Amino acid sequence: MPKSTKYSTKRTKKYCERHEAYYSRAYRSKSIKDGLIVFLTEEDHRGTNGVHGKNGDKLNRYLKKVAQKAWMEYYKKTKEEFIKRYGKSNL
Repeated sequence: MPKSTKYSTKRTKKYCERHEAYYSRAYRSKSIKDGLIVFLTEEDHRGTNGVHGKNGDKLNRYLKKVAQKAWMEYYKKTKEEFIKRYGKSNL
C-alpha cells in the first residue's frame, strides 16, 4: 500500500490496529498475502466513523480504491484480473 496521512503502512503506537482492505472471510487471507493491509488508529478502525463503524463507509471505500490501484500497479494486472481475485472493482 502507498504511504498516506490517513493510515500507516507499519504498526506504530498511534496506528496500532491492522486492517485488511478486503476483510470478508473470502478475501482476508488474499489481502494479507497481497499486502493490502494498513494500520489504523483505534478510532479510524472501530470508532463510529471508522471503517467498521456505522459512519465509516467513506473511509472504507477510499481504502478499497487505494488498495485496488496499488494491487493493479504492483502486480501489473488489469481490472478484470482484479475482479477475478476480489469479486468486484472498486474504481
